[in-house]
Amino acid sequence: MIPQPAIFPSTHQEPSVFFSSRWLLGLGLLVLTSMAYAEIPAVNSEEVALGRRIYMEGILPSGEPLKGMRQNVVQLEGATAACETCHRRSGIGSLEANISVKPITGAFLFATDDNRPMALLDTRAANDITKPHAPYTEASLAKAIREGINVSGRQMNILMPHYALSDKDIKALTAYLRQLSSELSPGVGEDTLQFATIITPDVDPKKAEVMVRMMHVAFDQRNVSQQVYSGRMRSPLDLLPRKLRNWQLKVWQLTGAPETWAAQLAENYRRNPVFAVISGVSNSTWEPVSQFCEQEKLPCLLPSVPLPPTKSSFYLRYFSRGVALEADVLATQLRNKEIKSPQRLLQIYRNTEVGHGAAQKLSEDLKGSDVKVEDRILASTKPADIKALLKGVSSQDAVMLWLNPADLAAVNKAAPKQVPAVVYISGFLADEDYSFVSKAWKSHVRVVYPYELGEKRQKNADKMKQWLKTWQLPLVDEPFQNEVFFDLLLITDLSSQMLDNFYRDYLVERTEDMLSIGSNVSAYPYLSLSRNQGFASKGAYIAHLDAKGELVADTEWLTP
Repeated sequence: MIPQPAIFPSTHQEPSVFFSSRWLLGLGLLVLTSMAYAEIPAVNSEEVALGRRIYMEGILPSGEPLKGMRQNVVQLEGATAACETCHRRSGIGSLEANISVKPITGAFLFATDDNRPMALLDTRAANDITKPHAPYTEASLAKAIREGINVSGRQMNILMPHYALSDKDIKALTAYLRQLSSELSPGVGEDTLQFATIITPDVDPKKAEVMVRMMHVAFDQRNVSQQVYSGRMRSPLDLLPRKLRNWQLKVWQLTGAPETWAAQLAENYRRNPVFAVISGVSNSTWEPVSQFCEQEKLPCLLPSVPLPPTKSSFYLRYFSRGVALEADVLATQLRNKEIKSPQRLLQIYRNTEVGHGAAQKLSEDLKGSDVKVEDRILASTKPADIKALLKGVSSQDAVMLWLNPADLAAVNKAAPKQVPAVVYISGFLADEDYSFVSKAWKSHVRVVYPYELGEKRQKNADKMKQWLKTWQLPLVDEPFQNEVFFDLLLITDLSSQMLDNFYRDYLVERTEDMLSIGSNVSAYPYLSLSRNQGFASKGAYIAHLDAKGELVADTEWLTP
């Protein structure tokens, strides 16, 4: 007998809002439909390339910009007229305001009753699934594109522009649509779905271990929960036809210097191609990982890193910009004309990528302001060296410490009696450890804090803490484990609502669509992603320590 698994809570609302009984009545016909995809005819590669430019860039085979007319009034041209704007890179569609934009890949357009795929269009309403229609032909597709009349002879939504495409243009676009999202992505097997997580060598072994343990427990729960056995309650979403795939986790533990990581990642991927990278952790650079994922078109969703790469990438999404965001928030506060700013700001940091990157960003942000910025590098925690580092600091100055807890404790302990006006600390780097703060420093310390505070923060963490307790997992680092927990809930919902459409581009698009829909169990006040936006949390507080040593916000949530 298979034991009933403990519930892995959803990031979204209860399915009573999600599913209607009216939809359930119609479900019986759909579950009988085979999910085998339509056979894709051989296509001309040159035509596909030309069609791709129309779809993705809004450029016709002639080199002229694509032009479309909406409601015979609004003219669109070039990239704004491109099909990808609404139907997305995957072709599986999107949600524009409250209007579902339907899939237009060949598998959906040309499907017949014996090879009809299915997609959930709006995650807020599971009755919004693709409806059966007669298969398009090239002629009926041309009529839809040119005149806005669908294969059933009905007028399409007014958001759909009309395009005056030539027969050659239509043929190229059709060739591209036939092969778009026609093959499931690497890492998707007949009965398995492969994921990876990545750990860089600078990470505390305790953090790395607890992340991997959390992920294995969640994967095991998910695999057991999809098994069919007597007495198991199933949601309407479970009844939709799909292949049951067990999740498998690959842990890519990197070693050595960052310049060797690309080769290690390539070898790991060669041995075990994965569908996506979820979570992951680093205390240094993430650049080699970012470059690898972009190169392989491999989604990397919400790793825990202090300084994400600045270059945007379609395939990478982060919780926030880390210490770069903190620098922007602090600069916003120091430039605030309503508060008294110090004449000099002394930045102390380790000469690492994270420390240097944070200090450089704050210096750039304060250029042209009344605040003079001076940088000093912490090379040693010997008391004499720290005293020398802080020499000349007065009660009129401010100090920004881009340091970890051990370095913060050393600086505070060896600091001269003269306390700066304000001592700013990075919330990302402090790891929730403010025990180092001496009595003399306490009233002077301010934390640039990127997480939620108070009761709301505790409420967000309750589900995670209860889940850890259920599975006898330790609480090592609350914000970090909140991030991992959120990742696991999100990927559970994403994979469920993608049905059998396991395409990497679609996974990224769904992540953007779904991130802000449900309840928040992360350490952040609010998470959301607009299209092609890389960072889900956009702000931070400036906070002080109260008499109990707890953080209290001095400012509202600042979003620079």
